[in-house]
Amino acid sequence: MATIKDISKAAGVSAGTVSRALSSDKSKFVAKSTKQKIKAIADSLGYEYDSDSKDSKKTLEFTLLTTMSLEEETHDEYWRFVRRGMYEAAERENIDLNNVIRIQDGFDPQKLIKSDAVIIIGTVTEDAVKKIKHYNSNVVIVDGGGYYHGLVDIVDTNLSELTIDALDQLNAHTKGDIAFIGCARNQVALDGRIVGKVPDARTKAYKKWTSLHQKPEIYKEIEPDTGSAMAVAEGLISEHGQRLSAILVWSDPFAIGVMRALSKYHLMPGKDLAVMSFDDLEFSSFLTPSLSSIWIPKTELGFQAILHAKSLTNLKRNWTVRNIIPGKIKYRETFNPYK
Repeated sequence: MATIKDISKAAGVSAGTVSRALSSDKSKFVAKSTKQKIKAIADSLGYEYDSDSKDSKKTLEFTLLTTMSLEEETHDEYWRFVRRGMYEAAERENIDLNNVIRIQDGFDPQKLIKSDAVIIIGTVTEDAVKKIKHYNSNVVIVDGGGYYHGLVDIVDTNLSELTIDALDQLNAHTKGDIAFIGCARNQVALDGRIVGKVPDARTKAYKKWTSLHQKPEIYKEIEPDTGSAMAVAEGLISEHGQRLSAILVWSDPFAIGVMRALSKYHLMPGKDLAVMSFDDLEFSSFLTPSLSSIWIPKTELGFQAILHAKSLTNLKRNWTVRNIIPGKIKYRETFNPYK
């Protein structure tokens, strides 16, 4: 049987380097190329890995099922960060996440049987969830835009609560009406067809809040682009004038369009009219004035989705879990009640 010393001699490295390269805990301290070389030699020599070695453990294989096209995902920073969190967790947990299926491209759901777990990104129909669970019971939906009535485990953030908190603060520190510029989610069937649009959690929360507080509902639904947000904001200012005291916006890129619209009317965000959005992307704090935004744990959602899916492979239960990763409001110059 080959030993550490045999591999060390063949690879031309120290025994300590070989030991670290073949260790599940310490392999991260060895250069990738060196680690690959050592493992190849170890395999060729018939080296028997220790029972606690990462390579001796069964590698879990997860399927990532997404409702978005590659183009949509590329242009959406939110989902890029979610995916990054998934890959970081998959690497740490020794999970194979190479099987990525885009629903709109079509696929055979029977192939899901071979996966240890299925992670769904985006909003699918309840019927699609039922069919997926028929082939694989270990299913997790990441920010799916709904609760799915106890059908499946959810990893989500507290968007509804954050929206309500933001509206409460805007209402308490401004005098006038609050508008919301938002988007709807495409709901996708298992065959890839867009079968309808469903309101986002932010939209639901806004409508619920305006009804509860007997405030005028000034909701404008747009296509997801900055230009549309700018045009709608101009219309809001023109239509509502001084009655409008704040605009809540679906995302930071849209908020840029809103701020441009305000400038056309010689209005200063944060002084003449409050502006708050969602995402807290890196550029938000560098705008002039800096943008108040609600931070959403994007990378953390992806990371937790992997850990949650892994837990399903070890634990069988007859109830579903909603795993909430909380966000946080970041107050800056466009609205700061504590200023």
